[in-house]
Amino acid sequence: MVNRFASIDWWNNLLAVNNRLVLLRITKYLMGLLALAILFVLVDFSVDVRPAAIHSSYRFTLSQISLDQPVWLIDDNLTVLLIHRSKQVIEDIKNSNKDLQDANSSSSRQPDYARNTLRSRDERYFVAYGLGTDLGCPLVGDIEHTLRESCSTARYDYAGRAITGNSRFLNLRIPDYTFDQYFNVLTVNP
Repeated sequence: MVNRFASIDWWNNLLAVNNRLVLLRITKYLMGLLALAILFVLVDFSVDVRPAAIHSSYRFTLSQISLDQPVWLIDDNLTVLLIHRSKQVIEDIKNSNKDLQDANSSSSRQPDYARNTLRSRDERYFVAYGLGTDLGCPLVGDIEHTLRESCSTARYDYAGRAITGNSRFLNLRIPDYTFDQYFNVLTVNP
């Protein structure tokens, strides 16, 4: 009877050792896979195999753009807002400085040619990145020639100037852009 229990103990010990070896082997494989994943991520972020000229600029071919209607131009991960402003909206922007957080755009990110009341190269066309500056969400059209950030209460006029609200936020960011001579092609250099 002692021999019978001894063989059972021996068998249980053998199974426990085999289970430990299997668990150890599985743990080694998983650690190896984790190391390979980390190495892949590090190499992926540190080496860019794309040619240098890709996405140095974005070109948008424009069709007929309605007056005073915001248009969102999307290419890859870039969203650009374009508004063809009427003479009435241009005059309203020039004469409106009340209820604006930064009416003179003194703390805004914009190229030198946009350092004016209308914040644009040509007063008829307003171009900005299509994301708000409060929470960074996409912009949507709002009432009375204004824009609003889709996930917050941030509002902007058609010159991208922040309208006074519950919180402080910056005016919309203006990219480096150019139009062709007929305003049919917009080139944005992010």
